[in-house]
Amino acid sequence: MASNYRKLGGYIREIDRRNTENRQDNLLGLSVAKCFIPSIANTVGTDFRKYKVVEKGQFAYIPDTSRRGDKIAIALLKDWDGGLVSNVYTVFEVVGDGLLPEYLELWFRRPEFDRYARFKSHGSVREIFDWSQLCDVELPVPSILEQQRIVDSFNAIERRIGSLQQLNDKLAAAGVASVRRATGDITMIGMSLNDVHDVIMPVGCYPAKVADFCDYTKSGSTPSRKNNAYWVDASVPWLKSGEVDNNVTVSTEERINEVAVSQTATKLLPRGTVLMAMYGVTAGKVGYLDIDSCTNQAICGMFCSDPDKAAFLYYSLLRDQEEISRLANGGAQNNLSKELIDNTFIVVPETSVIVRAGFRALLDSTRANYGEITLLENVRSVLLSSLSR
Repeated sequence: MASNYRKLGGYIREIDRRNTENRQDNLLGLSVAKCFIPSIANTVGTDFRKYKVVEKGQFAYIPDTSRRGDKIAIALLKDWDGGLVSNVYTVFEVVGDGLLPEYLELWFRRPEFDRYARFKSHGSVREIFDWSQLCDVELPVPSILEQQRIVDSFNAIERRIGSLQQLNDKLAAAGVASVRRATGDITMIGMSLNDVHDVIMPVGCYPAKVADFCDYTKSGSTPSRKNNAYWVDASVPWLKSGEVDNNVTVSTEERINEVAVSQTATKLLPRGTVLMAMYGVTAGKVGYLDIDSCTNQAICGMFCSDPDKAAFLYYSLLRDQEEISRLANGGAQNNLSKELIDNTFIVVPETSVIVRAGFRALLDSTRANYGEITLLENVRSVLLSSLSR
């Protein structure tokens, strides 16, 4: 153990304060994003006196690690003055003045901590990372001034990311508003050709199928994960539908190699392609590629060589997103299809109107913001990784 490493047990103590007043408000849960969230648990018939009280500045975690993938649900309560959590949670707090709770929170956010906790979890039916194992965690404890410097740097990154995300939300709203000004409030989602013929178009506008508006549309595929030849020495971005979330893609979680591109059904889509997720909880969500990338089979790519048309399509689909999502069908998961998206009608204004409306400029600003967000997220990851040095 490095000289500045200490066992966590010397800095924390468990808190087991029960809800003896039988309060039933501000029930909280934990997410794998390591934050407290309002509880969605079914509490019918629940004895709330068994719940634990957690106060602002205290931590809680779920010792059962077997049902949450690779993430450990642990968080510092910051957004509420207090709340109630299930009695299966472990509540604890930092004691003494040698460790800042905010610094410890950053340590818990590291993926290395998740891997450590999963490795140390034990049990046959359920895997548990118990209190004694948490106390055995070793971490570097620099001076309070150094801890505060690290926390301040992290918070500055978080604030900037939050500001950029808020700006992107405003840009998206402006783009949707511009679509309404250019095409009116008419939407033709789910309409047949006969239905469309009965729609009175705004002056200068006409109906068009998505497939006819675009140069071409394509869906991707997933190279076999059993064939390592597709995934080694990977340099080609490969996008999953869960990453399409009304956003601009500047990087992907996974990559494949040129062998996969040449030997499988996945397609390399060029920068500037508009995307729509077709499966699951993100069905109907829209995206825009700011890189060349392949996709899985759950994404429909729509390419317009004219960047003004591509930007208009992005905001037009964003405006009609809720109605498109309602078209999803399927049992266990809601699905769209490429055929359905291809045959979806949109209201198209004259090209000169599309150019004057400034859709491209709005999207260019959004792209720049997402580029900065990605850089900041990389810096944030580096900062978290540096805590172990």
